[in-house]
Amino acid sequence: MIFFYHIITLGLFFLCLPFLPIVWMFSAKRRANLLQRLGLFTRIPKKEANTHRIWVHALSVGEVNSSLPLVTAFKKKYPTHHIIFTASTKTGFERALALMHPGRADSPVTAVGYFPFDIWFAVMRVASRISPDLVCLVETDLWPGFLSVMHQCKIPVVLVNARLSPRSLKGYQCIGPLSKLFFSTLSCVLAQTRQDALGFEQLGVSGKRIQVTGNIKFDQPCPILSREEVSTLVRNLGFHTGDRIMVAGSTHPGEEPMVVRAFIQARRTAPELKLVIAPRDPGRCTALFRELPIAGFRVACYLDPLESKQGADIIFLNTIGILANAYALCTVAFVGGSLVAQGGHNLLEPAMFGKPVLFGPHMTDFREMTQLFIQGKGGILVEDEKALAGELEQLLRNPDHCRHTGHNARQIFNGNAGAIDACLSRMEAFLD
Repeated sequence: MIFFYHIITLGLFFLCLPFLPIVWMFSAKRRANLLQRLGLFTRIPKKEANTHRIWVHALSVGEVNSSLPLVTAFKKKYPTHHIIFTASTKTGFERALALMHPGRADSPVTAVGYFPFDIWFAVMRVASRISPDLVCLVETDLWPGFLSVMHQCKIPVVLVNARLSPRSLKGYQCIGPLSKLFFSTLSCVLAQTRQDALGFEQLGVSGKRIQVTGNIKFDQPCPILSREEVSTLVRNLGFHTGDRIMVAGSTHPGEEPMVVRAFIQARRTAPELKLVIAPRDPGRCTALFRELPIAGFRVACYLDPLESKQGADIIFLNTIGILANAYALCTVAFVGGSLVAQGGHNLLEPAMFGKPVLFGPHMTDFREMTQLFIQGKGGILVEDEKALAGELEQLLRNPDHCRHTGHNARQIFNGNAGAIDACLSRMEAFLD
């Protein structure tokens, strides 16, 4: 099967080859990484003799953020090993550079690059340049061609922080024996939960190669913002110290109108309430100006230098990397991808700052984490727009309840660490 897979992907590449110059010319997004993902101009130094390398890969921004504590722990435990980090998307690559630029003296990585397209020659070029002793794939992004090349080269591949949503499990089951292309050559699967582990077993991964290690997101360091840094961010957003702020993070199409209407209703209870919206795709901000029911409110984008943000009621975060700090100054957080069927997003970013977290019913990608927050009373499930407005008003009316819920969220974050140690312990066998 893998032979035919390589033939098909090579055939598709040659069919698309005449159009690649056009794509390169007219798509800034593709122009940023097209050549690198084909294995050209990777900016990854060739491996030196008698050195060891660990290849850590993350798909996009969320997985890159999750990877940081793992990469840091690798460097601490194996200081002489070189760590090569790759991402698949432009935003993921930019986030990786921001977090661990190899030019910095304290960077844990030797190089940051792009993951190759799953075409035989591209994978071979990048893999031969990196020549890793171990590959760690964080959470997802499994490609049959890449996995087969690693298997042929006898390089162990470990799926770290592995999760399997019901939708993904059903999708893999639908393709039947072809699912073996994705899982049969994995050396080890380090699953977030027992339910995830059972899902991988249903897909044919031997139980001997699966271990439940927990969620490495709980091991990420909490950013420490000084009072001055918080005040500066408040001013940059155009707000005042006494304002109460709702941050709606990682929102998807269809959610922003619900969030805005809930905000409008809550303003009757708290006129000083401000709203920060951070769409999952920052490029949607301009379109949202036209789509949302924001008449009568002052609205601005964070990165617009020509528009004064002073006195704004609603701010759109049209850049990546600001959301985590925005959670630090909010009163209440809403985590998107959950009022619409997108699987939800990470609840820990607001929780680590001790903020109460609201989320919708579609948290299928974070099932166990969601249950922890509900049971620990650090998060509140809202079924729809009406419930979102009601819970938001309740938290704003009752500051003690708001603080207590935020305290519970922080306790949940602090009380579930340890996955990184479990992962490193399991991977010792591949590195020692």
